[in-house]
Amino acid sequence: MNPRILIPALLLGSLLACGGGGSTPAGPTTATRLTYTDPTTGTYQLRQNATLSSPTHLVLELWGPATDTGCGVSAAFTLGSSAGAWRNIRGTDAASTYIANGTAFDPGAGTPILKATLNGATLSAAVAEKGLAAPKALNKPLLLVAVDLQSGAAPGTSITITPDAAKCRLLLGTGERTPISITTSAITAQ
Repeated sequence: MNPRILIPALLLGSLLACGGGGSTPAGPTTATRLTYTDPTTGTYQLRQNATLSSPTHLVLELWGPATDTGCGVSAAFTLGSSAGAWRNIRGTDAASTYIANGTAFDPGAGTPILKATLNGATLSAAVAEKGLAAPKALNKPLLLVAVDLQSGAAPGTSITITPDAAKCRLLLGTGERTPISITTSAITAQ
């Protein structure tokens, strides 16, 4: 065989076998979506609402156990990364609302007992019935919160949601407030 043909053919074959002849496209440099897997343990859990969520807007519902009843709930959550930020549940919500009532409690007519405050990365929220006469079953959404993906977040960034054990409480039909432990999962920017 002619050496002038053999050497270029061997070089081309080596380049193609090693992935040469072109560069491998790099993955995205910024995340385009949030992922969350519902917790599988715990009595009170933050679970994803797939209907209200979008790739960059994650809506989470606080669910209670089937064995308890109550008239309201309060909670505080801190986001552990600047890749996510607390946002309203729906675009039509009043500015800086940050929470929505679930389906467990009926806050009543007039001014509802539904309030949230944001202090840095910590969201404090409460929702309650007006009165204590009719405690509700808690095995449904108690309240909703939402996290948005922030622009420039790197793929693979983990966003933690840490409940404040001292501020997570259930309002009982007796008027007492009892501590609750809320289980969350990490959010991942992808």
